[in-house]
Amino acid sequence: MKHLSKRDYLIEKCYECFVKNGIENTTTRDFCAAAKVNANTLYYYFDSKSQILMECVNYGFRKLESELFNALNEFDKSSFEIFPRLVKIGLDYAPQMRFLYQAVSSPAFEEYREDQHKKVNAFYDRLGQELAKRFQCPYDLIKNYIFEIMTLLSYFSLWGSSDMAAIQFNKIFLEFKNTVTNYWHLNSPNK
Repeated sequence: MKHLSKRDYLIEKCYECFVKNGIENTTTRDFCAAAKVNANTLYYYFDSKSQILMECVNYGFRKLESELFNALNEFDKSSFEIFPRLVKIGLDYAPQMRFLYQAVSSPAFEEYREDQHKKVNAFYDRLGQELAKRFQCPYDLIKNYIFEIMTLLSYFSLWGSSDMAAIQFNKIFLEFKNTVTNYWHLNSPNK
C-alpha cells in the first residue's frame, strides 16, 4: 500500500478485479479477497458496486492518460517515433481498455455516461493538442487522426487482432505523417 490511502488502494484492487474478470463476473467477494479486507471495510468507503465501478473507470482513464503522456515526454519534441510507443501502450493496455469500454457502455453506468463521454473527448483533445504542439501544426489538422487512433485502440481491445490493428495503425500514422509534413512544407518560411 505504498503511498496510497486506503480508499485509493481499494480502488486499485477493485480495478484489477474488473479488468481480470469483467464487470458482470466480478463480485464483492472478489474485491474483498484482492484487497484482503472484509465487506464492512469495503462498504465503509463505497456505497455500492456501481460507485466502485465509477471510481474504477475514473482511475482507469487517469492511469491510461498518465501512461500516454509519460511516453510523450520520453521523445524529442517532434519525433514521429512516438507513434509506435503510443500504439504499444494501447496494445499492452488492451484488457484495461476493454474494461473501460464495457464499463462506459454498461447499464450500471447509464447515469454517468454523458459525463464520461465528455471526459473521454476531453482526454482525446488534451492528447491531440499536445501532439499538435509537439509537431507545430494546428490541432484541427490532426484532430481526426487522434480520434481514429483512440477509437481503433478501443476496438482493438474488443476484437483483439493485433495484425489487423497494426495494418490500420500504420495506415493512420502514414496519413498523419504525410499531413503534418505537407503542412510543414507549405508553411515553411523558405518556400
